[in-house]
Amino acid sequence: MSVSFKTPVTLVMGRMNNEVAFWNHDKGEVTLLGSLRGVELIDELRVDKEVRGHLALASFSYYLIKAVDLGSKGGSYVISEANQLIKLPSNPRINFRNFNGWYTIRNSFILIGNPEVNEGPYPLVCPYRVGDTLFINVGYANEDDLRNLISLMNILRNNAEGGIMTVTTMCRIPSMPVEMALILGNRYLMVRTFINNAVPTSGSKYLVIVTSGGNIVSKYSVNTGVLDALSDALNQMRK
Repeated sequence: MSVSFKTPVTLVMGRMNNEVAFWNHDKGEVTLLGSLRGVELIDELRVDKEVRGHLALASFSYYLIKAVDLGSKGGSYVISEANQLIKLPSNPRINFRNFNGWYTIRNSFILIGNPEVNEGPYPLVCPYRVGDTLFINVGYANEDDLRNLISLMNILRNNAEGGIMTVTTMCRIPSMPVEMALILGNRYLMVRTFINNAVPTSGSKYLVIVTSGGNIVSKYSVNTGVLDALSDALNQMRK
């Protein structure tokens, strides 16, 4: 499911009547997107004397997208520039005119719920900008896929000394592909998976590729055993 808003805009996301909902602060309107697996992890949206919800999003000039958790029960998490899953800053009493303390979202989904505490599936919010429009794809990740993603990031980060690692979520694509890349000299390792289980995909769940000088050295296309495939790929990187 997806929704779009003209910018500048400030939104509050929450659950209303068991549906994913966004309240547009600038227009005072609520948009309902429908139900979703894991929707019970999203805090209720209330629009009365004081607006309450799970998280707030804002987007304005220069393609910036900012977010803050609203003191939700399960929390909100993003992939940081250090390639780790971190908790969004939390502030239950936000000022819709002051975005200090809000986190800048860069090529990352927003995960609803704590995988160390809450059982899956986990709702996903994936915002991106095109021109003056903010688009938001919404889906969910199952527990095994999310744990695999976290393990893959941890292993790559632990092997990134002397190199460069990046993690990018392609929010424009409904299946929300996540690409993890490790560059060591002229060698390049890429792992790609699809984190949004709400959208069916064809082909394998995981793709692992190692190149050297632009030439493919090894390629793994698997649905299970991705950690073993990554271990083999890292051995290829070290040769």
